[in-house]
Amino acid sequence: MGLIASSFRMMYLTAYRYSLETKIQWIASAKMDLVASSDEIMSLGNDLDPENPAVKQLEARRDKLILLEKKLDLQMQEYQTRLQMVNSELQSVKGAVDSAIQDSFSYSFGR
Repeated sequence: MGLIASSFRMMYLTAYRYSLETKIQWIASAKMDLVASSDEIMSLGNDLDPENPAVKQLEARRDKLILLEKKLDLQMQEYQTRLQMVNSELQSVKGAVDSAIQDSFSYSFGR
């Protein structure tokens, strides 16, 4: 890869890395909100009679939140895997850019 192509690839990978990091942060924030909601649902259920139909509804909602949290975990794992791949490729492209720069500015004083 030439210097210009490598530079553009590096810019693309850097932007994609930031996008993935932002998505991971959003998922982490959403998971914290889910945990807080789940805790709130459980505290509401503790004040009610276990035979109350509202308790069953609260348990069903809590189960949905747990399922959503698992889906978020899977999505986060996928983004983290992609982030590792992008970081590896970014290191490779940085090496190609450094090599191209070094080759461009190496002067040979041959006879």
